[in-house]
Amino acid sequence: MFTAVLLAAGRGRRLRPYTDHRPKPLLPVGDRPTLDFSLRAARRAGVTHVCLVTHYLETQIHQYVGDGSRWGMRALFAHQPEMLGTGHALQMAIRAHPDCFPAGQSFLLAATDYLLPEDYLAALVEAQREWGCDIAVSLKRVPAAELHSRSSVRYRGNFVLEEIVEKPPPGGAPSPYAASLIYLLPAAVKRYLTDLEPSAKGEIEVQSAVNMMLRDGFSGRGLLQPTPQEWRPGTNKID
Repeated sequence: MFTAVLLAAGRGRRLRPYTDHRPKPLLPVGDRPTLDFSLRAARRAGVTHVCLVTHYLETQIHQYVGDGSRWGMRALFAHQPEMLGTGHALQMAIRAHPDCFPAGQSFLLAATDYLLPEDYLAALVEAQREWGCDIAVSLKRVPAAELHSRSSVRYRGNFVLEEIVEKPPPGGAPSPYAASLIYLLPAAVKRYLTDLEPSAKGEIEVQSAVNMMLRDGFSGRGLLQPTPQEWRPGTNKID
């Protein structure tokens, strides 16, 4: 079993009015919704079970994905009753489907905002296997003016992770690289999620759990990848 947790709960306020009657993961790119890109990439990466965490207009997502057989995977769903952060969303997935997170098995966690090339997640999975690390993170180079709104990373050597710095102050980012919301995590993250304190925004963030694991000696590395496109008005293809 290889599980992917796809975060598909958000309201997409920045994309209104496009998301007033359609959830963000179903915004179209040509004749495909953005979620299709994530699902195809997950399958290419070897995922057998996909758990979608949903909330806003979730019935539309349930109807679109169905049982997942269209993508050669088993689809499951977890409801996030409140938008309390990525760590909270992961907690809901684990609580709803504990059998999908067996001890000793890594799983994928990814946002569904991205228009991922089909081999994007597979590259991260292959890198983790090659490195033999506990945690793998997709990294992207970000313009300096944007780093204060991203998850910047502190690293040594060949992207060996030391810390994820969530939304550093202007000019305070430890590197020009940011973590995309695309992680390979060990099942051991489950016990760290229960210890997380809410952020200043009142949210429980998975980045905090990753930092706790790194401090406890779990190994982590980042893979620098092309910055994934996100949906925008007028999108009809991947550049």
